[in-house]
Order: sequence, then structure tokens, then C-alpha cells
Amino acid sequence: MEHIPPEIDPDWALVLQRCVDWVRLRYRLRWVSLHGASHWARVLENGLRLAASNPEIRRDVVSSFAVLHDSCRRNDLIDPKHGARAAVLVQDLSQQGLLPMDTDGLVLLEKACRTHTGGRIPEVPTVMACWDSDRLDLPRIAGVEVRVEWLGTPLARESAFVEAATRRARAKVFPYQHIFNP
Repeated sequence: MEHIPPEIDPDWALVLQRCVDWVRLRYRLRWVSLHGASHWARVLENGLRLAASNPEIRRDVVSSFAVLHDSCRRNDLIDPKHGARAAVLVQDLSQQGLLPMDTDGLVLLEKACRTHTGGRIPEVPTVMACWDSDRLDLPRIAGVEVRVEWLGTPLARESAFVEAATRRARAKVFPYQHIFNP
């Protein structure tokens, strides 16, 4: 069966592409790596699928999270401050006019980036969807499974959704390549 990711608004795809272009010039790791562009693309797909299931989930935030959450990593192993650096990047990109998002969206995006590697399940649907979209891609790492108890959105907890995300992660599917310029 052919893999067809959810459509992304063309105007927001341009926003994401500008952010990706900015990040790519500064990214310290290999572009297609454990925490690189192909991972971000799958997180984007997971996030858009989750956003389609709940009108409270902001598509602009989950899609921006996908592109930015790991963009400030210094290595693919342990880097506990990468989320905090990504939160600072959110403000920088906003101030440069590259991330045209309202204040509420920026606050949600900063929180999702800063806190995505730990903590309890947040009660805010958009932040939960950001975290879930990332956690659903963990099976890209050999031997790692999705832990449903770490997921907060109802759709993400459904076994069929977890299985589909796991298949995409293990197959290293790379959707939205037009945004990520591999």
C-alpha cells in the first residue's frame, strides 16, 4: 500500500521550509540522522494526523515543533539542554519574521520544545500532540518500542495508530521531502 501523508497547508509549508533552510545552515549533525530531517518529517506526519483528530490541537504548533524540537542538538546521544536551546530558537525565528505565529502559539511551541524529553503528560492538547508525535517515532531506534503509557492524546494511544507510526519509523519513511530538501 502506498504511503500518503496528510496534506499540509501550502502557505505553512513555505514557513516551515524557510525555518528548515535557516536551521540547515547551522545544524551540527548529519542532515539525515537519528535526530535529523527524516525524523522531523515523520514527527510532522504524526503531528498532523493527531491534529486532524482534535480541533483543539494547533496544526501550526505541531508542525513547527516537528521541524524545531531536535534542531539544536549537539549530538545524537545524550543532550539534555537541546530542548531549551530549541525553545530559544523559537523566539529567535519569530523575531526574525520566519515564524509568523501568535503569542499563544509561540508559548505552546516553546513549552513543547523545552519539555519534550521528560516530565509528566501535559494537560494541554497541543503540547501533548507535540510530545506524542515525537515519541511515536522512537521505534526508528533498533530495539525501542512505543510506550503507550507515555502518550497523552486519545488517538496516539490507539494500537492501530501506534502500529502505523511504528511501521513508518522502522521503514525510515521520509514524507514531505519538498520541505526538508534532503
